[in-house]
Parts: sequence; C-alpha cells; structure tokens
Amino acid sequence: MNRLFIPILLLLLIAGFANAQTSNNPENSKQSAVLMQKSTANPDYRSPGKAALLSLILPGTGEYYTGNHGYLSFFLTGEVLAWGALLANQYYFRHLVSEYKTFARGHAGISSGAKPDRFWTDIAKFDNIYDYNTQRERERLFDELYDLNPENMWQWDSHDNRLKYDAKRLHANDVDNKRVYFQLAIVLNHLVSGINALRLARKHNRSPEEPKTGFHIDAYRENDWSHYVGVNFNIRF
Repeated sequence: MNRLFIPILLLLLIAGFANAQTSNNPENSKQSAVLMQKSTANPDYRSPGKAALLSLILPGTGEYYTGNHGYLSFFLTGEVLAWGALLANQYYFRHLVSEYKTFARGHAGISSGAKPDRFWTDIAKFDNIYDYNTQRERERLFDELYDLNPENMWQWDSHDNRLKYDAKRLHANDVDNKRVYFQLAIVLNHLVSGINALRLARKHNRSPEEPKTGFHIDAYRENDWSHYVGVNFNIRF
C-alpha cells in the first residue's frame, strides 16, 4: 500500500482541484462567467485553474504557461532529483534484501525458491525450525507452524551469524522506510508548483490599475431602508 502513496495522493489532489473547478455552486458559475468575459476581452489572459492543474500534473508547466519560463527548470530539476533519490533508495533496498537472503542461504541452509516475507523474519528470531515450531505450539499458534519439509528447513551454523543476519535485515528495512521522505518531496513539489502557478496566473491577469499589494476597506448599506452597515476587507498579494 505504501508504494502507491505518490500516485494515489497526486490523483486525489488533481481530482479535488478539478472538482472544485467544476462545482455547481452559483458563486462559481458567476466567477466562471466573469473569467470568460476577461479571457475574451484580453487575448493574453491566462486561466489560473489551468495553470494550477498543469503544475499539479507536471511541476513547472503551469508557470511556463503563464510566461514565467524560469520556474520550469527549477521545478523540473526538483522533480528529477526527488524521483532519482526515490529510485536509488529502492535499488539499494533491493540490493540489501538480496544480500541478506544470500547470507541466510549460506549460513542457515535455506533452500532456493520464493519464500514469504514472514519466513525471512522468523528465521532471524530462532536458530532452527524446531525451536520456532516449539515456541508456536506453546503459544497455541498452530496455524503459524511450518511443515517439516526441505523448503522450510533452516539451521543456523552459529548464533552470531543469526544475529548478523538480523542486523542486515533490519538495516534493509530502515533503508526502505526512508522512501517516505522522497515521496513527500515529490508530492510537495507538485503542490507548491500548483499554488505558485495559480498565483502567477492571477498576477499576470491583474490590470495595471489594480494595486498589486496591500488591503482595502469599504463600508456599505444593504439597501435604502436598512440601518445595517457592512464592511468589506480586501487583501491583494
């Protein structure tokens, strides 16, 4: 399940953004109509939604779409580095797994052939299959017993070699667990690029008369017969 972390999270981000863009909310419909008017009046208009979606799919492309080409190489470099680190991490992990399994076959008499992951953990805790089965019988875990056949047999040639094997196995697991950092780096790269592309598209479409920074406060009355006065706060950045 952990290995599907990146594609699932990215799909959720993209799907959530697409859903927000296509909502039937009347306010969204009004905003869409205004945006269409702006895009018709201004041929250089850049859709913030499209810019963000492009960068969520491939970091930097949304910024490129808005005319900020320098961001493309920045975010793509981050993407390549994060994926490269993740692939290198998994390659090293597979190498360590192969190494500790080879060690076990040489020092515990493990037969060749595929074994379940649980087997490689069990042989690290017991010197031989007999000790393992005896312990499981004491715990009344009869469904976890191994059949005494050549495929399941093991007998460590020394207690120290079993401990050395367990250390190798734990080290491999530690390396594999570090992949979550590279996965998070990939997701953050997409997310930050998407937000940045959205910001740049809005900045690109802003008319010269609009203030680029700061805030504005204005008061209003709902109608001529109402004594209620409202206040609007508008912040631009």
